[in-house]
Amino acid sequence: MKWEKEKFKKMFPNLFHEIEGSNLPTVLDHLEVCKTIEEAIEIIEYFEKRGEISKEYANFLKSNPSLLKSIIGTRERGEYTRRGLSD
Repeated sequence: MKWEKEKFKKMFPNLFHEIEGSNLPTVLDHLEVCKTIEEAIEIIEYFEKRGEISKEYANFLKSNPSLLKSIIGTRERGEYTRRGLSD
């Protein structure tokens, strides 16, 4: 089966970027730079609305404030890599 590149890219943007070798930021990458729970909820709802995360995953993240608290603020804007355990 032959696919047109642009059609495939439109239908499966995340998979396309993985195949092409570029890493797209995930919802977790965005949550790491949030400063508040409210900001994190807004990010989660945005990703859910765009279909980049499932409703179940969005609900899981939103229903676990202790998890969100452990994620938010762990990275500054402009830091593009996660800190290692030794950092």
